[in-house]
Amino acid sequence: MPPPPAGGGWQTPPPGGPALAGLPWEHRAELGFLNAFVETIKLFVTNPADAWRRTKEKGDFAEPLIFAILVSWIGIAVSTLWSGLFGQAWISFLPPELKEKMAGAFATNAAALMIQVGLAPIFVLIGLFVGAAFYHLSFMIVGATKDSTSGFEGTFRVVSYASVSQLANVIPFVGGLAAVVWNLVLVVLGVVRMHRTTQGKAIAGVLIPLLLCCVCIVVVVALVIGGLAAAFASR
Repeated sequence: MPPPPAGGGWQTPPPGGPALAGLPWEHRAELGFLNAFVETIKLFVTNPADAWRRTKEKGDFAEPLIFAILVSWIGIAVSTLWSGLFGQAWISFLPPELKEKMAGAFATNAAALMIQVGLAPIFVLIGLFVGAAFYHLSFMIVGATKDSTSGFEGTFRVVSYASVSQLANVIPFVGGLAAVVWNLVLVVLGVVRMHRTTQGKAIAGVLIPLLLCCVCIVVVVALVIGGLAAAFASR
């Protein structure tokens, strides 16, 4: 692996170079924790294909897990900040008689959001393993893992490093949607690399959980509407 340049930044290997060069995050001892973290984010933002090419198929669960928790926590914290700022701005436009009532509710909601931010690492950790399990089962169904040598760890690495998409939450209003789309793209690219499969199988494996979520949402909405309709009809 070539040494870092004098400026301390990460030196990208030439195109077609060895995939085992590794991500900057995997070289924190040489680059420093913060620099390796920032350079890995920059790599996934500017050149995700190269980022996945340099990602190890195997190693351990800790490195990608820590990275995912950090980027996800930042995204959640910023998203919470936007919610608080815009919520406060919205209250300022209300009539005086409503401001007092809404201010109390807003304070309670703000406290709940702060607790959510504090507990976010735990939720992220659980979500990573659950999400990776669902994805891996989906990839097995479509045959995307047939030629894989990394198994579940490969899927977990994909889900973890694709969590960099949570940083899109720094964008007000559309950040959540941007994060979802970006995450799907990163997962597809990552699965092609980690499991040595085709893009078609990777896309199919990603779409199965997405479609199941959509079906569940539709069923829940239908049940709620049906319950409300029945309640009104009985009056």
